[in-house]
Amino acid sequence: MDPIKAAMLKRSRSAKLERRGKLISLFCISLIVIVVVAIFFFVASRGLATFFEDKVNLWSFLSKSVWSPSVKDAHGNPQVGALPMIVGSFGVTFLSAVVATPFAVGAAIFMTEISPKMGKKILQPVIELLVGIPSVVYGFIGLSVVVPAIRHVFGGTGFGILAGTFVLFVMILPTVTSMTADA
Repeated sequence: MDPIKAAMLKRSRSAKLERRGKLISLFCISLIVIVVVAIFFFVASRGLATFFEDKVNLWSFLSKSVWSPSVKDAHGNPQVGALPMIVGSFGVTFLSAVVATPFAVGAAIFMTEISPKMGKKILQPVIELLVGIPSVVYGFIGLSVVVPAIRHVFGGTGFGILAGTFVLFVMILPTVTSMTADA
């Protein structure tokens, strides 16, 4: 065989490294897919076990207001009613959206129309930075700052619709402001 042809057919070092990199990437992607499928299966099997193994009726789960899985009802099924959690989630979301929207629109109008120079230089980067904060951080700050403040001012435990609304308000305000300013 011609030495030039043999050299051309021989894999180069960079081609071997690229092939090795592709195989490692394929392995990692396969591992991620397997882990995500396993997590989905675990959550689905545990969640659906309430309905299939414990024989909880879907309608009673969605409409009852008592959450006490360790206590059995007259039919021997655990008392699991998610209505207060569903209504509370929708209530907190609605209240925080109603409160945050005027503030966000006002901030966006200020940034773009009233003070565009300061808005572009200072406020826009701050808003974009706040958009990037993970929700877990907002939740931790709410748990360690907002709940004790509400407990101190209003009494009680501090856990409730007011604390949730305030934390979600602070969490969605930068996102709504950023989207409004871009529009």
